[in-house]
Amino acid sequence: MGRTNAARHAALLAIVAALAIYAAAQAPWQGDVAVPHLERSLPYIGAPPAGGGPGGEGILVAVIDTGIDYGHPDLAGFGAGGKVAGGFNFIEPDLPPLDTTGHGTQVAGIIAANGALRGVAPEARLLAYKVSEDGEGVRPDLIVRALQMAVDDGADIVNISLGVNKTNSKIDDAIAEAVRQGVIVVAAAGNDGAHAGTIGSPGRSPAAITVGATYNNLTSSQVATLQVDGVSYVVMPMVDSTIPDGPVVSDMVNAGYSRPDDYSDIDVAGAIVLAERGSDKAGELLYFSLKEKNAADAGAAAIVVFNNEPGIFYGELVHQFVEEGYEPRIPALSMDRQDGLKIKDMLPATARLLYLHDPDHPAPFSSRGPAPPFVKPDVMAPGVYVNTTALSSGYAVSSGTSYAAPHVSGAAALLLQRHPGLAIEDVRSILATTSAGVTGDLGARADLHAAGSGRLDVARALAADLVAYPPVLSASITPQRQHDALEVSLKTISGGALKPLSLRLEPEDADISYQMQGDTLQVRVGPQQAPDTRIILEYDNMTYAIPVQVSHTEGTVHATQENGRLHFEVSYPGGWDFAKITASSRNGEEYRASLIPDKGGFLDVSDNGMYHVRADIVVGSQSHEAFYHILVDTVPEDAPRRQGAEMPWRQIAVAGAAAGVVGSVFWVRPGGRRP
Repeated sequence: MGRTNAARHAALLAIVAALAIYAAAQAPWQGDVAVPHLERSLPYIGAPPAGGGPGGEGILVAVIDTGIDYGHPDLAGFGAGGKVAGGFNFIEPDLPPLDTTGHGTQVAGIIAANGALRGVAPEARLLAYKVSEDGEGVRPDLIVRALQMAVDDGADIVNISLGVNKTNSKIDDAIAEAVRQGVIVVAAAGNDGAHAGTIGSPGRSPAAITVGATYNNLTSSQVATLQVDGVSYVVMPMVDSTIPDGPVVSDMVNAGYSRPDDYSDIDVAGAIVLAERGSDKAGELLYFSLKEKNAADAGAAAIVVFNNEPGIFYGELVHQFVEEGYEPRIPALSMDRQDGLKIKDMLPATARLLYLHDPDHPAPFSSRGPAPPFVKPDVMAPGVYVNTTALSSGYAVSSGTSYAAPHVSGAAALLLQRHPGLAIEDVRSILATTSAGVTGDLGARADLHAAGSGRLDVARALAADLVAYPPVLSASITPQRQHDALEVSLKTISGGALKPLSLRLEPEDADISYQMQGDTLQVRVGPQQAPDTRIILEYDNMTYAIPVQVSHTEGTVHATQENGRLHFEVSYPGGWDFAKITASSRNGEEYRASLIPDKGGFLDVSDNGMYHVRADIVVGSQSHEAFYHILVDTVPEDAPRRQGAEMPWRQIAVAGAAAGVVGSVFWVRPGGRRP
C-alpha cells in the first residue's frame, strides 16, 4: 500500500489481537504421515466424530482476523466451490483476503477444517475478512466494517478472536447491531488474566457470546497452585517441567536472576526459589533452561520465575538453544510480575507448591470479569496447546483465548444445523446450561467471573431439548430487600409441551426456594449464598445448571413492567437526593432515566428479554450503586423500534463505502440460513 512500517503502526489504534501465547510447534509425525488432528480438544468437548452427527452443513461462519490461507488442503478453495466462500481484504482491497501471518488460519481450522485435520464443524463454510496486516494490531473501524459486511454477506455466525482489555463502544455497538440482524457473534475473552476486570471489547459486549480458555485434555495439562504464607497465587508449569510426586512444602528464597553466582551466598537446599525472568545485564541470555539448571545444581526443590513485564507467560525448557544433554530436574513454573514482586517483598517465607492434572481449569492468561452489566465470560473452551492449521499447508500447536472462541463458533454452527429455528439467546442458553464444571485455584468450582457457566460440552448441547432463560440468575440483596424474586422462562427446543422436571440445589443448603408456575420457574434467593451456588434441572434424562450470583448493596432499586414500560422505585437508608437509572439489554441497547425522591420514573424499552438495571444513588456528595434484573415480556409486537443517538446502520454502511473501501469485493452467497 506504499506506507512504511512505522507509518502503518502509527495508524493502528490500541486494539491488539488476542494472538497465540505459544504457537507454531509442529504437529507430531508418525513415519511419513503427519498427525495434526484436534485429537484432544474435540473429544474433550464432545464434538461429533466423522459421520457421527451434524457437521455444520449449510452454515456460514465469518472469521474477522488476519485472513485465511485457503490454499491449505484442509481449508481448500476460495469462492463458489471452496471452503472459504468469500470475504474481503480491508488492508489491500484489490487483493483477496489471504492470510500471511497465520492467526486467522489457525482460528479457521478449529472451526471448520475438513481434511487431515477436522474442525468442530467440518462441513461449515467460511467467510474471511482480513482486518490486520501483520497480526499485531487492527483499527477499530475495520472490525466495525467487517461486522457489517458479514451481516450483508449472509453470515450466520461471526468469530472475533481479537480484542483489548478496555471498552470500545463502536465495536460493541456494531456487535449489537449484528445480533439484532440475527447473527451470532462469538468473541475471545482476551489474554490479560489472571486478574479480575480484564475483559475488554469485543468480549465485554453484552450481545456477544464471550469465551475464556481452559487447559486442554493433555497429560501436559498440569495445573499448579502456590501458597506463600497461606496466600494463594496463580503459577503456570513450564513446558517439559518435571512433576513432583506430591506437594512441595519448603522455605521460599529469592534467587535474583538464577545465575550461578546468585546462589553463592544463599542456602537453597530443598527450597523453592523465586527468580526474575531475563537478566539485568545487556546481552546476557538466561534461558529458562539455564535458570532451572542453576537452581537444580544449587539443590533447590523447585523454581518459580516471575515475568519482567506485566502479565503471565508460557515458559519452555527444552528448545533449540539448550545445552547438549540438558534434561529438566526440578519443577519450573512461571508467574505474573505483579504477584512475583509481591512475594519477593515477603521472602523468606513458607511456601507450598501443588501440581494436579485438571484440564477443566481456567488458563492463567484467560481474561476475567466482572464485565458489567452481564456475566462474562459466558462459557469456556480449550485454549491451551490446541492443534490446528497453519500457513504453508502446515499445522501448529497454539494457545490463547483466540483458539478457545472458535471451538464455540463451531459448536454454534452444529446447533444451527440441527435446530435452524434457534434464536441467538437460545444458543447462548444451551451452551451455558449444558456446560461442564470448571475448577478454581483452590479446588472448588471456579466463580462466574473467571469461568462463566463452565466449559463447552458439545455432545450435551446437541442432546438438549430445554432452553432456560436467563441461563444465569443475578440476585440483589439490600437491607430493605433480604430476598430477591427472580424468574426463569423454560421452553422446549422441539416445540412440544414441557414435561415434568425435577430440581435440586448445589450446595443442598443454599438459601433458595423455588416453584414451577406453568412454564416459569419462580425463584426466591436469600442473602447467604456460596459463590458456586447453582440450580440443577433434571429434564428428560438431561441435566441443566443455572448459576446464581448475588450482589449486596445498601441502596435498593426495584422495577415493574407494563406494556414495555419499566417503572422504578429507589430507596436508601436515611434518604437519598438523586438517582440515575440505566437499563441494559442483552442485545446491547441502553436506556437511561433520572429520578428524584417522591417522584417515580419510567423507561420505554423496545424489545422483550433480560434487562440489567443499575441505579447510581446520590446521597449528599456520595454515589452508591444498586442493581436489579428483570425479564421483560410485555413489549407489544407492534411497538416502535427505538432510534438510538448513533448514526443509523445503513448510513454507517454508506459512510464506510465513501471513506475509501474500494477495489474488488470477493464474496459469494452460498445459501446460508439468512436471506
